[in-house]
Formats: sequence, C-alpha cells, structure tokens
Amino acid sequence: ALCVGMMFAMAAVIAMAAIAFCSIILAYAAYNSANTKWGDGFQGMKFQLAKNILISMDAKLHTKNWRPQLLVVTEPKMRSLNSFEGSALIFPDLGLLKTASQMKNGRGFVVIGGIVSHKVKTLSQGGLFLSEKMADQVAEGNYEVKELLRKYMIDGFGKVVYSDDFANGLASLVQSGGMGAFEPNCILASWPKDVLELGREGVEKRSKLVNMVQISAIFQKVMILTKGLEWPEFEERLTGNIDIWWIVGDGGVLLLLPSLLKKHKVWSGCHIRLFVLADRAGDDVDQMQQELDTYVRDFRLKIEVFIKVVDDVVAGISRSN
Repeated sequence: ALCVGMMFAMAAVIAMAAIAFCSIILAYAAYNSANTKWGDGFQGMKFQLAKNILISMDAKLHTKNWRPQLLVVTEPKMRSLNSFEGSALIFPDLGLLKTASQMKNGRGFVVIGGIVSHKVKTLSQGGLFLSEKMADQVAEGNYEVKELLRKYMIDGFGKVVYSDDFANGLASLVQSGGMGAFEPNCILASWPKDVLELGREGVEKRSKLVNMVQISAIFQKVMILTKGLEWPEFEERLTGNIDIWWIVGDGGVLLLLPSLLKKHKVWSGCHIRLFVLADRAGDDVDQMQQELDTYVRDFRLKIEVFIKVVDDVVAGISRSN
C-alpha cells in the first residue's frame, strides 16, 4: 500500500498506466493457463516458488524459533482385499488427530502417518503389492487420509507406509515424512492400551512402544505420548488448570506445548501451572522459585510456578494411602 501510494504521489498517470498494464498481463495469463492442455502455468510457478523456499531455508532453527512439527503415528488396519464395503483403512485411535489439531490450532507442519503392518511379505508371491486389487485400495486409503485432515481441520499432509514389520515401517515413516526444513521434529502417538497385560499381545505392545522410543532417540525427535481420558471435542470449552510436573529439565518443551495448546479455543479458558520438584537437602527452594519466575517471565509465558519439596510430596502420598 505504501509503495502504491508513493507511485501515485510521484506520477499518478504513469502509476495508473503501470497498474492497467500489469492487470492486462495477469488476466491474459490466467485466461490462457485455464485453456491450455499442458497444465496450469500458475501451478508451475507455485511449485518453483515452493522448491526455492525449501532449498533456501535452513533446517537448523534457532532455539527460540523452535516449534513442534508433528508426525502423528497411527496403526490403521487395512480392509480385506476381497471386500468392497467400508473404509480402505480403519484408524483405531482418531483421538490423536484431535490432539494434533488442537495443539497446532490448524497451523504449523503436521504429517498424519499410518503404518499398515502385515504378517504376509508385501513383495512375496501372493503379497500385497502383487495383488490386482491393491493399487485401488492404496489410492482409496490415501484419499481417506486427506478426508481425515479436512475433517479434523489440520493443515498438513498424510503418508501411509505399508510394511510387514512395525519397527521397519516406523523407521521408514520417520525418515521419509518430510523434506528439508519441513521435517517433523516430534513424534505424537498414544500410550498402548493394556500394555501391562500378560501373553503375546502384551509383549508385542511393549515392543512397539520401545521401538518408538528407540527410533525417536536415534533420529533426535521429541516423543509425545497421550494417555488417559478421551481428548475433548472441538465444540467444548474447558476451564480449570493445565498442570505441568517438571521432574527433570527438558529444555522447555513441557512449557511450550501447553502454551501452544492454550491458543486453541477449546483450551483458551484454562490456566497453566508448573510444579517443580526440589530436594530439601540439596536445593535452595527460594532461589529456585526466583529463577523459575524470571525464566517464565523472560519467555513471556503466563505460567504460575510452584516448588514442591520431594519429602513433602512423599509424605502427602503416604498420608493419602
């Protein structure tokens, strides 16, 4: 607006002529790009612009510019190849999509990842990718992932990996789910249900959890696990407190995630409280309180800080039992 105003201030006639000339070129390009049979010219310009931006961006961000870019790990089940009814992919835990949507508030970089694991070798005789029906089902599954992104109001991408082993599929998903600076730095998954149950199923669930932790550590990703009650719906408006229990220093990730969560209208009415555990013998409680208040204030976070001495916490738990 300022540049246009300066143009008219210096030479109004020339400015009007320049705007009219640019408008004619834009209209001509839009009309011809719609009628050509070899593609949309503007689509090519967008692709070139996106490529240039990706190449020029530095993948290593400054600490203060770090934001969680989520890779949501799900394990959908594939419909039988002999059936034509129902969804091609059945997602068991859609609550993760609500978590990702509310945590990012529709912004940022999110990849909805699905790992379809089968006991049958995917490339062996009679395997998935030698089936005539598999190509159609894969295409249908990709379309359904896009529909889930739209339904849960997530501006992101979907990627489904087919593998005969969960660990290999997860490793492939983590390494291929992104490009350049647009690469997920957090893995979001749900805590396995009945993880402590006995038998083969319990061992398999615990093995998958350990695999996720190992792969997150190897590829330097933040691991976020959701556990407990069902995540709130988009129509709900919560009040109360979001409590953070800071047992060890984690670089501030636990402070950042609730602050981002509060930006969503579901959580905007909540207050954030930080509880830090201290040792009566080795820690100066008053100094810790002062330093943490300064830390929170410097980062402009609206968080109330409480110091809890370990001995008092243990005594409180003993009395409650």
